[in-house]
Amino acid sequence: MDARDDDEDDENSYEVLRKAVKEYWILMREYYKAAFGAFIKGDHARVNKLLEQGHFFRQKASEADRKSAEKLVKTRNNEVMTLDWHSIEPKEVVCLLRVHLTSLSGIPTIKHLRIVVGTSDEDSKKEAQKRMIKKLLKKESIEWTEDGNGQAILIQVDVIDPKRLSFFRKK
Repeated sequence: MDARDDDEDDENSYEVLRKAVKEYWILMREYYKAAFGAFIKGDHARVNKLLEQGHFFRQKASEADRKSAEKLVKTRNNEVMTLDWHSIEPKEVVCLLRVHLTSLSGIPTIKHLRIVVGTSDEDSKKEAQKRMIKKLLKKESIEWTEDGNGQAILIQVDVIDPKRLSFFRKK
């Protein structure tokens, strides 16, 4: 393996891909915000250019999101897949959970998805994460259990039909 392969592996690691997703979403929002400002000023030519850039970064974010989900499936062939979401913002939890449920559900080699969200101390950010996760799971009628003194949520994903999820998109 040469240095080029190492660089490519680094660029495609799960953590790097998740960071890229976050950066692409931020850029997308900035371009859309700028497009709105240009629209208010009546600069329609600039609006179209800014919207194109916003669409470009939305596509890049979706692509990196898909790659990170695939990376999890390829790198882990265990019955329990653990995701550590300590550093994830509560508002991003629902989006991430939807991606993971859609991509991991129904795969026989992955029985459970374990999401580590909190520590034993009372942290309002971690509690918000847990509330948002539980709310989505309840809405989708997905059963879960709390693991590790409430620090993790365990979901049995091998029995979930991804096509029955309300947020599943047919391609």
